[in-house]
Amino acid sequence: MNTHVARNHPSFIVENKNGLLSFFVKVFLGSLLIAISAQITIPSWPVPMTLQPPVLMIIGLMTSPRIAVASVVAYILEGAYGMPVFHAFKGGIPHLLNTTGGYIFGFIPMVYLISTLKDKSQTFLYRFGICFLGNIALYTVGISYLSLFVGFDAAIQMGLVPFLFKIVFGILFAILSANLIRKFKII
Repeated sequence: MNTHVARNHPSFIVENKNGLLSFFVKVFLGSLLIAISAQITIPSWPVPMTLQPPVLMIIGLMTSPRIAVASVVAYILEGAYGMPVFHAFKGGIPHLLNTTGGYIFGFIPMVYLISTLKDKSQTFLYRFGICFLGNIALYTVGISYLSLFVGFDAAIQMGLVPFLFKIVFGILFAILSANLIRKFKII
């Protein structure tokens, strides 16, 4: 079948619509998971400890870079529009401009790195390494932005040090969860 006929054939259109629909459903579900994980917190200041980083790592380990990044961008746009998807059911552009905004924007390079590198090896150590690299990207953006408010040394003390222990457990949780999801074919 030549290319012109295939593009004009109704089954080609249906396949593209189903592919597009599948993409949007996955992006919506990803942004929903990110929003739900923002509400599960351990109180801390100036940056709350949420379940978002492990959920973002799971999304990165389970989806393509296109779906992972689109899920985060959708989440950010939903919040910017005013939907209550950020921590403590907050929304709006002012929330993106406060001390946590850099971490929220840091979600993009985090999921991109993890989802792009995930298929090169399936070993636990490799996956731990790419999740750690994703966290480096997240905290680099987050700390850089937080330092505009409190200075670099204080940003390290408030925006990284309290999270070091959590990062390791978050990575372990994400890898084990992704392995279970894959094993039981939940997604």
